[in-house]
Amino acid sequence: MKLAALLVLSAAVLPSAVSAAACPSPKDIKVGEVDRAFTQERHIEGMSKPLLSRGRLTADENRIVWHMTEPFDVETVIAPDGITESVDGEATRPVATGTGELGSAVARSAAALMRGNWEELSTLFEVSEPAKLDNGDWQVLLAPRNERMKRAVGLIEVTGCEDVERIEIGSEGGDRHIVTFPATEDAS
Repeated sequence: MKLAALLVLSAAVLPSAVSAAACPSPKDIKVGEVDRAFTQERHIEGMSKPLLSRGRLTADENRIVWHMTEPFDVETVIAPDGITESVDGEATRPVATGTGELGSAVARSAAALMRGNWEELSTLFEVSEPAKLDNGDWQVLLAPRNERMKRAVGLIEVTGCEDVERIEIGSEGGDRHIVTFPATEDAS
């Protein structure tokens, strides 16, 4: 009887131990360029339901392209020299030019985040040590060092296993953005 109980207990514990061991440390993630589908939920203070969107994110060392394809076609490019936007394939127009330090910091940090470059992120954020979650995934918290960025972005929770899988951004005003990167390419 004791052996049967031990086997049942082992069977219940073993899969979670195996999945926990399957996730490498986020410090081991090294990606050159990023090209991934995304789903975004934008929770706005005072609204009962989140705004949902889907699209594709591409990023390299200095530039990030956030191309929302649903419910509207909007492509936003964040680069050190400014932020541009194109709606429904029309000509690109500046959203914020000469964004200087903040625009450059946003572009660098978004690209570094998606590439798993935690060392670069530590110049812009206080980066927590990775925490293991109950399901075996890891979580890293990023707190902006710059006061202006702190007001705009707030605390960032990054969760993943083999790669960054979920990013939650909370602002001081109570709004939240949750971006997930599906394993299947259905959001393109």
